[in-house]
Amino acid sequence: MNRIGIAIAMFLIAVLTCGFEIFTVNKSTSIYSDELQQVSRLMSEEDFESASRLSASMLDSWKTTAKKLDKYLYHDYIDHITEGMSVLPVYAENKDKLALNAQIEEIKIQLTSLKESELPYLHNIL
Repeated sequence: MNRIGIAIAMFLIAVLTCGFEIFTVNKSTSIYSDELQQVSRLMSEEDFESASRLSASMLDSWKTTAKKLDKYLYHDYIDHITEGMSVLPVYAENKDKLALNAQIEEIKIQLTSLKESELPYLHNIL
């Protein structure tokens, strides 16, 4: 009887950990997608200084978030997003709208892929 209780406790811990991971990834991806949209909007309004500041602060907060997500996710996914975000302030400072918007779209795709890779779909489990 004791083994069944331990097995149930371990199962509950695993379910809670997975639920927390899914919640964290979903929350992070939606926050950064919204911030990327704001950077894109600022660039289209030609507010390059604000776009540069926002993208720099977004990069700093992403580095903190990336440390947390590295515990749960593939490091390659996180590293690609970090690399993409690191060039955004440079593009904003150089007033390069096309390169910045292309990079933003690439990061959004990577964030979506990150989010979908962690959801409990059958193809992710198998």
